[in-house]
Amino acid sequence: MSRLASSTRVHPTWRPGRTMPRAALLIAALAAVLALRPGTTAALSVTAAVLVTALLAHEQAPPQVDVDLRCSTDRCTAGEVVEVSVAVRVAEGVAPLVCSLFLEPAPAVEPAGLLSWQSASDGPPLRWLVRPTSWRHGSLGDVSLLLTTRTGSSVCRLSIPLPTVTVHPRRQASPGIYAPPQLLARTGTHTSRGRGAGMEFAELRPYASGDPLRHVDWKSSARTGELMVSQRHREQSADVVLFVDHIHDRRSRAIDEVLLDKAVLGAASLARAYLAAGDRVGVVMFGSSTRWLPPGQGKVHEQRLLDSLVLPPATSSDLDPDLVRVPGRVLPPRAIVFCFSPLLEERMLGAIARLAERGHRLVVVDTAGLEPAVWPPGTPESVRQRWRAERERVRMLLAGVGAVVVDDLAEVATAVRGMTRQAAVR
Repeated sequence: MSRLASSTRVHPTWRPGRTMPRAALLIAALAAVLALRPGTTAALSVTAAVLVTALLAHEQAPPQVDVDLRCSTDRCTAGEVVEVSVAVRVAEGVAPLVCSLFLEPAPAVEPAGLLSWQSASDGPPLRWLVRPTSWRHGSLGDVSLLLTTRTGSSVCRLSIPLPTVTVHPRRQASPGIYAPPQLLARTGTHTSRGRGAGMEFAELRPYASGDPLRHVDWKSSARTGELMVSQRHREQSADVVLFVDHIHDRRSRAIDEVLLDKAVLGAASLARAYLAAGDRVGVVMFGSSTRWLPPGQGKVHEQRLLDSLVLPPATSSDLDPDLVRVPGRVLPPRAIVFCFSPLLEERMLGAIARLAERGHRLVVVDTAGLEPAVWPPGTPESVRQRWRAERERVRMLLAGVGAVVVDDLAEVATAVRGMTRQAAVR
């Protein structure tokens, strides 16, 4: 992966360092000695202290400093180690600075070594190792710098964020996948009920004019006394679209993070599983700033898809989510659509209903579940009953439009397998 670099030129605000107060204290002490015991030695000591303090005050601190921040990659997977390096540079002819650096990791980023270093501005870059523990898109932390001139007469404190890194979700156990019949006529790995190129045996039939000779089953022909042709089940690929709820304007931020984490982890697992099977996978992040990626294949497409999943949603927009803005090529006919949503928004429920009207196979992964795993302390029983009744009502509405609702990713393959053929026809 590529190396991500960020060069920042800062204009530090310098303040007196510890040397100046100490020099002033020394001058005051020598002056007191001179007043109590006048003499040549005391006078020379005061004069020397004043001259040294004047030289320290005359020392020029650099008006600008270049800070080079580098990360060993701009894209990684949660749990991988990322190397961070920092180098401080000053203009030629300027005395080197003493640099004390401290790394402050961002949330869900843990250090893999020492956090603080001390070096000179003309020395080699300082390096840290950090390990993001969860998916994210942003800086891995901040670097705090304490810059001191060579004599310590001036100091400056700076805090600079590290370059932005995209961290993909950690690879999890691959869920079982299944593609129903009536896929598009593209070569893939899913066995269909039609006849064509494939590996799984379908039937033997008498030879007909136009059949390729390579399909003749010579053993069966010798046994029956007539030419017999061996037919196989055609292998096809599926179009899969991950439809992720990015509508987050009614719930608390803490709840949003938990629900979105479930959606991103589940969508990433399904994407990797179907892409590994040779299928085409796309994504729609449905929210105020709806964005999408058309179905595709390959490692490069997988990287782009995971990038789309971890980008944070827009929290402020004047636009309402609308399926009309999503191009048709993003939701091709007969696509299998997996919706990841807590089902708390009427706009999301309306979008799912419109997807059903278009004839897509719909599997809805309810990230909120039928009820919370743990109710907040003191929740009245009446509130719990209303919550359960509302969740049941929503699920009945979705079942009425042909969507299958599941609570766990392990149930996805069973849900797709149980879909009817009529759901594939527009």
